[in-house]
Amino acid sequence: MSLLGLKANYKPLLFYNINIMIIKRKKILKIEPYSKMIPLGNDVVVGVLNPNPEKLKRIGFSNSLESGESILPLPIGRASMFNAEGKWLVHKNQPMETAYRTVEWHWNEWHGKNTIERSDFRDVPYKRYPRTFIEPSAIELTLTTDAEGNQVVRTPVITDWKNNKPKVIHAVNLLLEIFGECIFYNGEMRHLIAAPIKRLNWRLLPPGKRPFRDLKRELSSVLTNVKGGKRAFTEHRLEIINAYNPDFAAIGDGGFRGYVVLGFTKKNLYVLESLLYGNATYIFGEQWEKLSKMTKAEILNENLQKDRLIHHKAWDGEVAGLFK
Repeated sequence: MSLLGLKANYKPLLFYNINIMIIKRKKILKIEPYSKMIPLGNDVVVGVLNPNPEKLKRIGFSNSLESGESILPLPIGRASMFNAEGKWLVHKNQPMETAYRTVEWHWNEWHGKNTIERSDFRDVPYKRYPRTFIEPSAIELTLTTDAEGNQVVRTPVITDWKNNKPKVIHAVNLLLEIFGECIFYNGEMRHLIAAPIKRLNWRLLPPGKRPFRDLKRELSSVLTNVKGGKRAFTEHRLEIINAYNPDFAAIGDGGFRGYVVLGFTKKNLYVLESLLYGNATYIFGEQWEKLSKMTKAEILNENLQKDRLIHHKAWDGEVAGLFK
């Protein structure tokens, strides 16, 4: 019989000459049944010992799997989706409200005896329950090694874990969803060897200006996932921004997949556009090097943005105002 009598949920492991336990189940709801597995101390790290290489690559790590690589995991399920994208809390106990979605509108216009097809974007109203957005946890995973040369993938340090139990539960469920197991390390990470962090969240495109058809081709794998009428408006926004001749471009990888940054280095202006999930364009005046080292939660923090442009019909004019 293993710890707490839960034989099916744990696997014993001889580690640093002591017996510790691996959590092996689909998810946990409470941390209390597992608290005796957490090393002494106020801080904790959740990790996986010798993780499956294919599962690492699936969530965005490189083929070389070098120590120090760090990434926001690509969503593969409910826990990783919330980690990367957040979620909406729908208030079905409240009266419905009017919201708007922007769609492409086509019509025929008579010119003498001939008709010409016209198109434009319109904000179409619809009814929905009020909703509140819950920010993503944005936990990044980092590859490292332990004192015995084993590979470890780990979360950041969770400080004062007894007062941050929901964060510990989410970290555990994130690793269970991706790897099927996890263990706890002391927050001081005495058994883990530090390595320089190399974030893999962004893929830089070759510098210089490019026609929109080239940018569209680079983004084809992401654009194919934009469904229905949203795709036309998404491509329209990219084409408008690209018309101002950005000299820098980066495409999101892992949990940043679906984001693209178009930069205007002489203006120190960087436009973050969400292709899949977001409903706004974010404008930054920070240097790219600083932004690229930030987590998703830090990047989308309102204190860093110069502006935030909602995706609606007036978006074109608001973008034009940026470049006056």
